[in-house]
Amino acid sequence: MTVAELYSRRSFLAGVLTAGMLSTSAGYLFTRQESITLTLATGDDDTGGRDLLITMWNKLNPRTQIVVREVNSSTQDQFQLFSQTRADIFNLDAIHIPKFRAAGRIVPFDPGNDITLLAPVRRLCQQEGTDKLWAVPFNTDVGMLYRRVTDKRLAEPEPSLVSVLRRPGTLSLAGQLDTVGTQTDEAFVCNVLEHALAQDDAILDENGVLSYGLGQWRNALAPLAEAVQRRRLVTAAGEDDTTRAFQRDNLRYMRNWPVDFPAVDRAERAETHTAEIRLGRLPVGILGGQSLAIAADSEHRAEAERVIHFLTDTPAQKLLATYGFAPTGVDAYIDADLQAALPHLNMIRYAVEGSRPRPMHPDYADFSRRFADHTRRYLHANEQLTQRFIQDIQEALR
Repeated sequence: MTVAELYSRRSFLAGVLTAGMLSTSAGYLFTRQESITLTLATGDDDTGGRDLLITMWNKLNPRTQIVVREVNSSTQDQFQLFSQTRADIFNLDAIHIPKFRAAGRIVPFDPGNDITLLAPVRRLCQQEGTDKLWAVPFNTDVGMLYRRVTDKRLAEPEPSLVSVLRRPGTLSLAGQLDTVGTQTDEAFVCNVLEHALAQDDAILDENGVLSYGLGQWRNALAPLAEAVQRRRLVTAAGEDDTTRAFQRDNLRYMRNWPVDFPAVDRAERAETHTAEIRLGRLPVGILGGQSLAIAADSEHRAEAERVIHFLTDTPAQKLLATYGFAPTGVDAYIDADLQAALPHLNMIRYAVEGSRPRPMHPDYADFSRRFADHTRRYLHANEQLTQRFIQDIQEALR
């Protein structure tokens, strides 16, 4: 299939899904006498997928409108900035759910739809001991290994992160392995954790519980430190800089999130030196994603629930997948039309199912700051990890 045919098929599918949602959305319609406006506090979205869903809702429900308030935040200040924002619905990064829950800023509720969430995704947001969720996943995310293919006739084994890291000679891998401040710290933390897990998958378990063994951390991060110090990989600050390095330097591999795949693939297929871009799994990827939660002080909880059902149900998941988002539930992954248009979809599912979450703790932001500080100095200034590293991350997660 040519690149034009591939993207024409994806665009056609997105149109079909949009029309299908509009024709089958009677269950979401409100018949209200008075008009209300619900405010959704969220970060930005360059794909257009989220905005399309909200536009669809607003057309279907003229008396129950959604207004988007974009709040640009980082791991360190999302709780503070969102808490200062008057909203009915919060679109939270998964790692912030415990903080909002502990502070009484969100309320659990029955998701009320038929979506079968992937197990790691559900664990991030479920109220313990019940079927209720603190927030309903809007999209999931997981670290992936991008690979530039120059000749599709060559049969190549799926590369591993460990083998890529050991490749001698010229630079071949770009990742978010440097940081210049709070806006890039979190990508750096995720990358470092993934490299540690590639060497020792017991260093972080499926519930986000970390090892506190200093020797274990030193062994797990030593290969990465050697590669950084020997300049065997590009250490970029943030996802955008990573993509630019991958494209500018014609690198073979890149660690990034799946939502970037459509834009990267489309741009690279136009280059004469690239046949296609393929997505592969990391040994263990770090789980991310965003989830929609109801503000505890919202005066329109019932309406907020209906909005969240619409934005997160299976039809919405299928539509978002065509914009690059990783679906949260099984039904989108097994859809035959989606699989035909998005050949990499199964690889994303397997990566999510084999992923690990970061520590799900109300003070995660403090942990992230300390972890980034210690590991950056270790990787880039050759300052050895000491017992102080262990003490700091233990204190943050106490």
